Amino acid sequence: MASFCKVSIIAFFLLASGAFLSSPALAFQANEQDFNLAPEPSSSSDQDIIPPALRRYLFQCLKKEGEECSLLFFARIFIGEKNEIPTSCCQDLVQMGDKCHTAITNAVISTPEFSDNATLFRTRSDETWTTCSRLVETISPRPSA
Repeated sequence: MASFCKVSIIAFFLLASGAFLSSPALAFQANEQDFNLAPEPSSSSDQDIIPPALRRYLFQCLKKEGEECSLLFFARIFIGEKNEIPTSCCQDLVQMGDKCHTAITNAVISTPEFSDNATLFRTRSDETWTTCSRLVETISPRPSA
């Protein structure tokens, strides 16, 4: 059974993802199904609502990554911690896929708090992906054709 703290962390990530994605200026492609959040001229509050498909997609991405790994990657990419990445977290990240990783990163970068350093955060995100991909590749190399 999940502790209250763990449930709170997941709830925070879900709410934070919702807040990040509710920005009307956000426009990125989350996966092959083309989940776009393009700005639409509208004076209603509907533009602040996250499309359910994108919300489900990001929730599934975070679920695949796991609570502890999500916090570790967030600290590494957005806070700049030089923490060691456990092999299990790298395996989860690579299994989750680059599209999910990029969608989560873009969602965070879309917020005013993180948008000023978008280039730095994307660089750290790419470095984290590359580090994990190489680690997972050395553990289970692909068979040659």
